[in-house]
Amino acid sequence: MTENPKKTGSQYGKLQFRPDRPSKKPRMKYSSLFMNSHTLIPLLSGAVMVLTGLTIVGITILGLISPLWISAILSLLGSISCMMGAFLIYYTITSQGSFDGLINQAIRRVIRSQN
Repeated sequence: MTENPKKTGSQYGKLQFRPDRPSKKPRMKYSSLFMNSHTLIPLLSGAVMVLTGLTIVGITILGLISPLWISAILSLLGSISCMMGAFLIYYTITSQGSFDGLINQAIRRVIRSQN
């Protein structure tokens, strides 16, 4: 019993509050979005979709298209385009680090199980 003091010691020494700190600075995280071609293309296409949608909605609100039914259809299509572009940008930004996060979580689990 006296040979292995870890078994008789208190378990509360291991319980410590450790706040998770982000591994990268926010600026570094978002700058990597523009370096990778797998994220650059969806970001650019999402921005083009948002700008196109807002332009079409702006043209229809100003009344530059005379038939009302065509103006309503174009306004609807512009709104859908703007929403899809915003969703594409959101999805690209949020899924950028998810694979790296899964690998880091698996490595942490293995290290904790070995300790």
